[in-house]
Amino acid sequence: MKKLFFIFSITATCYLLPATCFAASGDLAKIQSQIKQTEQQNKQIEQQVKTSDREVASTQKQLVSAADKLSKLEAKRGAIKDKISDLDKRRDELLSSIRANKGRLADAAAGLAIISGNPSFSAADTREYILTSALLTGVSGQFDAEMKSALKKIEELEKILEERKAQQAKLDKTAQKYAEDKSHLDKLMRTRSAQNEKLKSQQYELQKKLRDLSARAKDLSELTAGLAGTRVSADESFSWRKLKAPVSGLMLRRFGEKSPLGLVSDGWLIKTRSNALVSAPADGRVEFADDFRKNGRVLIMSHKNSYYSVLTGLGSSDVLVGQEVLAGEPVGRMPDERAEMYLELRRGTKAVDPARIFNEP
Repeated sequence: MKKLFFIFSITATCYLLPATCFAASGDLAKIQSQIKQTEQQNKQIEQQVKTSDREVASTQKQLVSAADKLSKLEAKRGAIKDKISDLDKRRDELLSSIRANKGRLADAAAGLAIISGNPSFSAADTREYILTSALLTGVSGQFDAEMKSALKKIEELEKILEERKAQQAKLDKTAQKYAEDKSHLDKLMRTRSAQNEKLKSQQYELQKKLRDLSARAKDLSELTAGLAGTRVSADESFSWRKLKAPVSGLMLRRFGEKSPLGLVSDGWLIKTRSNALVSAPADGRVEFADDFRKNGRVLIMSHKNSYYSVLTGLGSSDVLVGQEVLAGEPVGRMPDERAEMYLELRRGTKAVDPARIFNEP
């Protein structure tokens, strides 16, 4: 409307004051040109934002896929390494046993040599005859048993060495694939880091508030409650199917079980592989990503219907507070030593059994 009024004013001025018409029309042309230029710039910016958002979404999907492939490959390689370790253990046991057998065989052979070198089969001395015969029978029987045992163990050892060779070949075969997949994932992580730069400018004040909250909170439940507040969604549903846990590993303690100190667990304690990849357990938003007390690196993510996942014991995290994440998207890695994750699922201020939502690792 204002633009039309301005054009009408210029037109009237040209009609009443012809001398000023040329100058005014020149100004109008400049303004109209600037308006068009600004509109084009706005369209370009809008397009860039849309393109950026699409690129971020694409990177996230690629990360989920790459992380899933790498996790499966890590698990496969880990299983092969465990098998090789078990084979090595059995190999060492067999070698030790074979060495012991060798000593017993030597003793039995020496006994046979002594008895056979000084036989006593005098018919006049029946007692001596029976003792010598019994000794020969016993020693030869022991020698025969030890020989059979040694041969059986040697055969098993040969099979174990062949199996170990085959397993090592499998491990070597996956090495290049693992290096390629890890390189691809690392490249995607760097891409996401670059895309996250725009979030960093909004981080300072938020991080300051979170550090203040972290300093005041006595434990994980207080920290999560401080982030979650008191409002809880009326809808308690989460997922129509069980989800994959954020790490794979061995369950050390379940929800409700007591720790060695007698404390009842509000979550799962999972022993993972060193430097294991950690993925987001569900779609959500990163609410906290920092060290907390003696819990190591802690990640807290909010999900739908007032659910929060709390992941502790991480060695490093690769996400920013405020970042939206997809289920299965890599968010960090476990440490090299004492790789144990404590996983809590909370709804509002209450702990929820993770088994309701997640498949056991």
